[in-house]
Amino acid sequence: MWILAVVLGPLLFFVVLLAVPVDLVFYIEKDMAFSSKVRVGWMFNLVGKEIGGKKKPKKEKEKRKRRIKPLIAMLRARGFPGRLVSFVKDVVRISHIRELRADIRVGLSDPAETGMLFAIVAPVIAYLRTFTSLDVRIQPEFDQTVFQGYFKGDLRIFPIQLLVVSILFALSPATMRGIKAMVVARRK
Repeated sequence: MWILAVVLGPLLFFVVLLAVPVDLVFYIEKDMAFSSKVRVGWMFNLVGKEIGGKKKPKKEKEKRKRRIKPLIAMLRARGFPGRLVSFVKDVVRISHIRELRADIRVGLSDPAETGMLFAIVAPVIAYLRTFTSLDVRIQPEFDQTVFQGYFKGDLRIFPIQLLVVSILFALSPATMRGIKAMVVARRK
């Protein structure tokens, strides 16, 4: 009997810890430099940590271009865009969003890639706009390579729900195809 308690006790304790909500308050801004301020609170903000800082702008256009190609390859994988949209819907559904605001301008090196990105992002934005506490605006920029704007939010997440949704997303066949496409594109 005591052996069962020794085995199940830590497991039950771990499940209870995952059932305690995590509060996340963040502000991320990218103009010429990148700055962020994040506060993660646990146990109803009894335990918390602030993370933040500024990064200087980089002048590495070739490396940036190489980093975006694997992501585009992943987004082109069969079934992955739909699975990604479903994952975002699941995360939004399990998150208790108190506030979410975003105003972002995005332009990739190729206007066609920008269009493909917005073909995937637009349904997610349309879904997010159905919530009254959300104000999300993303504008495409076809003339130049740019990423500017801010993202501000306040939400509460239960880690056990996020763990289940993330495992289902990671183990789906569409995600596996997307990861394979990204690895192949990175090797080129």
